[in-house]
Amino acid sequence: MSMHAENESEQTPLLASALPALEHVTNILADSDAAQIATLHSISPRLAHLANVLAEEQEKQEKALNKLTADESLERIRKLAAEQRNEFDALDFVGEQRFGSGYALWGSEEFHSNVLAWLLDPEHSHGLGDRFLTRFLLQAGMQVVDHSGDWAATEVTPEWRHVVDGQQGYLDILIVNHTQQVLCAIENKVFSDEHSNQLTRYRKALEASSYSTFTKYLVFLTPRGTFPAREEEKRSWKPLTYAMVFDIVQQIVDNHEIPARAGVRAFLNQYATTLRRNIMPETSLSQLARKTYLEHRDAIETIIDNKPDWVAEAKQWLKEAVERHPEWMLDLESRTCVRFRSVDWDRYDATRTGSGWAPSSYALLLFEFMFDDGHPYLQLALSPKNETNDALRHKLFEAVRQNPQLFKPTANSLPDGWVHLHQSSDYILDESDFGVGWDDGTTRAKLEKWIDDFAAHEFPAMNEVIVGCLEEIDAEKQAS
Repeated sequence: MSMHAENESEQTPLLASALPALEHVTNILADSDAAQIATLHSISPRLAHLANVLAEEQEKQEKALNKLTADESLERIRKLAAEQRNEFDALDFVGEQRFGSGYALWGSEEFHSNVLAWLLDPEHSHGLGDRFLTRFLLQAGMQVVDHSGDWAATEVTPEWRHVVDGQQGYLDILIVNHTQQVLCAIENKVFSDEHSNQLTRYRKALEASSYSTFTKYLVFLTPRGTFPAREEEKRSWKPLTYAMVFDIVQQIVDNHEIPARAGVRAFLNQYATTLRRNIMPETSLSQLARKTYLEHRDAIETIIDNKPDWVAEAKQWLKEAVERHPEWMLDLESRTCVRFRSVDWDRYDATRTGSGWAPSSYALLLFEFMFDDGHPYLQLALSPKNETNDALRHKLFEAVRQNPQLFKPTANSLPDGWVHLHQSSDYILDESDFGVGWDDGTTRAKLEKWIDDFAAHEFPAMNEVIVGCLEEIDAEKQAS
């Protein structure tokens, strides 16, 4: 028997014994394929449904976006925004200066009630007499209002306190004239809605008061002339708009025959500006923007969901720009910060005595690109004091103070904690850079140019001062 025949005879029993196992594996694979095919068949209707849902959602978004772009309100918002950029509103300015950014006096309902109570009082400091009062009462529905009546005796009470059915309340403004036997009640709603049956309670309080026999004029004052919520109060309360208030104020401002002092006329002019800009729906940018958002919420939310991540994208540009400069080295970054240092500093052990950074770094000082509401700026941060870096911190701080042409520190004395040895006086980007230039490369080019200019003109001299301090510390250490 040949060797080949012997090998075949030896393999035959092995193959025979392996056949059942091979058949079993084949069956498993077949069963597996069948199971997978069955699974695919079972989920295919759901996949088709999902595809239809996604297609419908995309069509819905397209329709919403088309509707938004066709809305003429967008052009009105653009024009109002352009007008307001060049218009000074003292009540905006004073509020922000007194209470911080984002606060405006006109945003307080109490402020408007106080201004109205002041103007309605004939004996108050405005010197207008009953001119605002009589005009307002005509709008409130009083048939005959002239100067023959003794309007000077009119009493105006802000926050008129009363109790009805054991419940205390405060009506915004109550106007009472005993000579004329009339009163005018004003409930003022600028940024909130009627609640807790207020108007019903106020009406009942007046009916039960010592003024029960007076002729009553009830005014519900709102930006849009909103009607009372309850049907029974719609017959008692007259809705008036802030456009009416604006018209009266503007009439007084424009009529120079009315003997108003210059300061009062100037204030009323500013108040009219505030009403027009912020309260009256037809001319208010904020009111129009709110209305447009509510009408096109889905489309606007789609736009917002796809807006740029200003900080993340700018951080990447900044890191790449820093890496192009061989004299710098990137350090650990945070979510809102890009840090780097001079490669020259790494020659000195003293610069590895820092702490307190997040994420952790042993650098004593680092340049940082920080962001304020998305706007980047540069600062040089010195880490807090510890037992190994006190001498160098003082030396660096004194060197900075002696070079005010190079450094702009944020403190006049050295604290034990964080201190910024330098902070750029302006943001690197302005508002115009957060437009189409963000995607066409213009904004990135501006960032890169700013960094290149800093590297060429400011950094070398600043670095020389810092390295000088490091060399002095190093020499002192070797001498000791």
